Amino acid sequence: MSSSMEFNQKRWNRLLLHSFWIVFFLSILIECLYLLFVTNMPRDEFLRRYILLPSFLLAIVILIAEAGIRLLKKHHDYLLISASTLFTLIVTGTHASMDYLLFFLFFPIMISIFYFQYKPLLYAILNTAFALYSLYFFNPGIHARIGPLGMVSVTVILAIYCGIAFFVLARGREVLKNLISSYESNQALQVRNMEMYKLAKTDYLTDTYNHMAYHELVDKLVEQAEKGRLQLHLAVLDIDNFKSINDSYGHRAGDNVLRAVAAVARSVVGPHDFVARYGGEEFVILFTELDFLEAYDTIENLRQTIAATTHESLNGLSVTVSAGINHYVAGMGKERFFHGADAALYEAKHSGKNRTNVTA
Repeated sequence: MSSSMEFNQKRWNRLLLHSFWIVFFLSILIECLYLLFVTNMPRDEFLRRYILLPSFLLAIVILIAEAGIRLLKKHHDYLLISASTLFTLIVTGTHASMDYLLFFLFFPIMISIFYFQYKPLLYAILNTAFALYSLYFFNPGIHARIGPLGMVSVTVILAIYCGIAFFVLARGREVLKNLISSYESNQALQVRNMEMYKLAKTDYLTDTYNHMAYHELVDKLVEQAEKGRLQLHLAVLDIDNFKSINDSYGHRAGDNVLRAVAAVARSVVGPHDFVARYGGEEFVILFTELDFLEAYDTIENLRQTIAATTHESLNGLSVTVSAGINHYVAGMGKERFFHGADAALYEAKHSGKNRTNVTA
């Protein structure tokens, strides 16, 4: 059983216990009103017979049910059905002269429906039948007033009510099953949609954002930067001499280098920064929470870490990267923002490589 279903069952158990207490206090109130305005019975006898004794017994039943719910880890449904049976036996037996109270014996069946299980319903039906026939055979007042024909009628009504309860339960379980199936299908669809969305936004080789995702991100971030809500910096990185790596060691080695460089980049940036493969051997990084000096230091750390990382596919050699970094200024727009970083990268590539240049 899922945790949410367990929580709901506990909640319903508590509501059912509350209903017991409500009926308990209502019965006392009704009996007191009856004593004050209706009955001609001596007050002491009425108090003992209709208020004190039944109220004492009902309170014991409810308190036992309360203790069972708190102490027992399972079988709460059977406990409450049993308690409701004793509850109805006490109320109906106390007021044997009120024939209509016999229908109060169906209370356990009503409770069992809340659990959406056939076994508790069958248990409730057996309890109800036991209570009904116990009252008929052992309560002289009820036995005398109903008679055999009346008992047959009540039994038929009980059977009809049980049939209705079974149909209601079956329909409820069918609806619940359909809801669960629909929910699971919807969850699976959402998972597939998220997977597809991730695939659409992720570069399959480096597990970074792809070119399209970069443009979507930069549009949103530039909008926020224009409103002064964040500091925005862009670094453009390019792996030095990457063509010669592919020519000398093969494209598979080149792919391994791309994955390794991307992994280092992802490891050094913050949780609110974004790494994307812009194309070929070129990557971009968007910084959203650092000041410019911190962003520059991060790129320098990234460049030095990459230069110190050896690659098995290159026979233990390392690669280097060149980078250009630009700071967003209000009114710049995303094109000038990128071209500034790209121009700084161009200067880094043509002034010795393996360095970080800042936009002039």
